[in-house]
Amino acid sequence: MLRGIRYYKRMKSKLDPQTTPAQKMERFQTALGRILSVSKDELNKRIAEDETTRRRTKGKPGPKPSSASGHASDEH
Repeated sequence: MLRGIRYYKRMKSKLDPQTTPAQKMERFQTALGRILSVSKDELNKRIAEDETTRRRTKGKPGPKPSSASGHASDEH
């Protein structure tokens, strides 16, 4: 167990000295503009595509990992 690390306390992020508040605000506004520029029809279309993909893959098992260890239990 690691000593000295307390996960139950709030951790503060370190400030990035390389970026100014103006640069951070510009990045935020650019990201917000990208989000808000998507039309409602386009957003609904993307949501529908995600739901159909999720339904299609729901319950299907993922790919099996290949066993390259050469262990005796790998051979049946």
